[in-house]
Amino acid sequence: MDQSQAAQLVTYEPWLLIAAVAVLFILLRTTRQALRKRVDTIGYQLRGERGLMIWFWLNAPGVVLHELSHAFVVLLLSPFGFRITSIALFRIKTIQPRGANGRAMKSSGRQALQLGEVQYVRPERRFITPIGDGLSAVAPLFGGIGMLAFLYWVATGYSLWDIHLQISQIFRPGWPLWTLIFAPYLILTVTSELWPSKQDWRGAFRFIIGLTLLTLLVGGLLWYINLLVFNNATLTTASSIATHIDYVLLVLLVLDVFFLIIAELLARIVKG
Repeated sequence: MDQSQAAQLVTYEPWLLIAAVAVLFILLRTTRQALRKRVDTIGYQLRGERGLMIWFWLNAPGVVLHELSHAFVVLLLSPFGFRITSIALFRIKTIQPRGANGRAMKSSGRQALQLGEVQYVRPERRFITPIGDGLSAVAPLFGGIGMLAFLYWVATGYSLWDIHLQISQIFRPGWPLWTLIFAPYLILTVTSELWPSKQDWRGAFRFIIGLTLLTLLVGGLLWYINLLVFNNATLTTASSIATHIDYVLLVLLVLDVFFLIIAELLARIVKG
């Protein structure tokens, strides 16, 4: 690579780092789906139709965190009239598909299942109602990210925000490596369940729409009065944030590949 090509690469580097967030996220979704299919194959070979539940039980710790994140937000909103009526864990339940009008539909494909559920009541037709529904719905995303950061510290001794691309620098000197016995598995289960379900997103719809419109309005106002300026400094800040997100996604992608290799070996052993 000559100097002119290197200079061009440096010019586009911030944009490449930002674009890499989307690319790595798609790759991570792909590897996670492939891992689930491999686990389902192993389960089916071992126990037939009942073996298809293995993936759900493997993710039980992540399910617990997911549901407790919902419950925690509802508890915080209890002064505003929100109240938990039931919490169900470790009970597999079929999710009934629903159309845009909320009516139940028949599913011609694979049935969706859930391993836990939090039900609550809240005040009707109040300003806080859609806000509370939205916060409760997206709570697993923030609860999962928080637990991911904690588990990464448990495994390596470093903050998830610290970037260490060399293997020799990933673990803090003197850090006990026995945490690798359980931390990677817990990271897998937590990240498998941190994404809100379709039902969660449906409950957060009005909240997300309102938050998006408010963000655009505030951003447009700040840009109009020149408090928000899109220049090289803004691009540098955005690319710096994207770099850290890229690192997190890369760590999860490496873990997925590791577990995919194990699942492939187990599948061959079971088949052979």
